[in-house]
Amino acid sequence: MPRDRQPLREHGFRVVTMVIGMVVGLAAVFFVLPAITGRENRGPFWAYGLGFAVAIVIGGGALVLGLAIGQRIVGDRIEAAVREPGEKWRHGRFTVTPTGVTFERYRWQMRIPSGKKTEFTGVRLGPDTGRRPPWRQLWTINPQLHIVTLDSEQGRYEVAAMPSRLQEFDRRLGEPQLDPR
Repeated sequence: MPRDRQPLREHGFRVVTMVIGMVVGLAAVFFVLPAITGRENRGPFWAYGLGFAVAIVIGGGALVLGLAIGQRIVGDRIEAAVREPGEKWRHGRFTVTPTGVTFERYRWQMRIPSGKKTEFTGVRLGPDTGRRPPWRQLWTINPQLHIVTLDSEQGRYEVAAMPSRLQEFDRRLGEPQLDPR
């Protein structure tokens, strides 16, 4: 099966939040921590600037490496969040099988499987209208995700995923499944 890679632009929110976290952390280490500890003789300002620049370069390299490793770990899984309308989002991955679709929940959004798998049969995805999570849910779900409906024999759910993952999910649902016998 050809692997459909997630475009780099879909990693934008993740990259921006990591960079902001890195800059805030570095600012705390280089400027706030010495002020709190009371060390008045902090050295020349250029030394702080040089240390900050080195940390940004190393952190940027680590960010690129982390994205590459993350893509390799995820592979061709369809990572998404699912919920019954009005409930909390559950993050995990979907697997399309000959008998239906399986959702495996992640623990703490860390790609560690948790709990039992949820089976869906007779699955149909609704159209991608570009609907996104509201910004007030920023702490629980990526605002870049697109939300579509998932109709199954078990009921109606909402699925939030990157557009490329939704297209891959829909493509796999439309493929004829081989009989495993």
